[in-house]
Amino acid sequence: MLALSAAFLGLVVAGQAPSESWTPLFNGRNLDGWYTFLEKHGKDSDPEKIITIEDGQIHLYKHAKDGGRVVMGYISTDREYGDYHFRLKYRWGAKKFEPRYKMKRDAGLYYHITGPDKVWPRALQFQIERTNVGDLIALYGMQLDTTIDPKTRSEKMPTFQPEEQGGASYVLGGRGIAYLRHLAGDHEREGWNTVEVIARGATTTHILNGQVVARGKAVRLVDPEKPGAPAPMTRGRIALEIEAAELFYRDVEIRSLPAESGRTR
Repeated sequence: MLALSAAFLGLVVAGQAPSESWTPLFNGRNLDGWYTFLEKHGKDSDPEKIITIEDGQIHLYKHAKDGGRVVMGYISTDREYGDYHFRLKYRWGAKKFEPRYKMKRDAGLYYHITGPDKVWPRALQFQIERTNVGDLIALYGMQLDTTIDPKTRSEKMPTFQPEEQGGASYVLGGRGIAYLRHLAGDHEREGWNTVEVIARGATTTHILNGQVVARGKAVRLVDPEKPGAPAPMTRGRIALEIEAAELFYRDVEIRSLPAESGRTR
């Protein structure tokens, strides 16, 4: 178990303390600094009132009927971010919808989004899905190095295991959508849960309720159709996924981290 104290978080970011205090990205009143992207409706159009702001929270699908068919998408920051420690809290509502009514409740946190808006964009993702919260997903050319439980190497979704606990080297992603299961164990709680991403340089760390559940390094963008040197990925837009399950987000915050030695922002 990789429990994180506040002091240990400093070690995760190479022994350096964050350079700034926490800054709210969501003001609790409206989506200033964000835009929406929804199936069928595109950018900043929400005629079905999928997104409601109330009591300092983002409430997804408040007005949708349980079991009905809904559109999906995300709420994205207007600007790009790099070298940061990001966190938010989420909790599930009671309703689910088609096309995922018979599937697990699902959502997620996208980061390092680059390129055009799509329902599933080119990005990394912190999976928020019942029993799978913390999985690291690389979408459409995103690739990174990580370590896995050697016994799961042949599986379609290998399981993260830290190198210091016997994890074996593994390359995730580069084509389509690739999944790295979170560190073995279910760290999700009933009620509010805290999700954190530490993205410093081309490294990433996923944290759920104070537990490190996935890590990656050398994050890069590759093009399988155009051989050549991959492009390091160190920044991009951040988005809250909307995926056919009633959900609440709050306390969406970020703080800057010092750039790696020898690299400017």
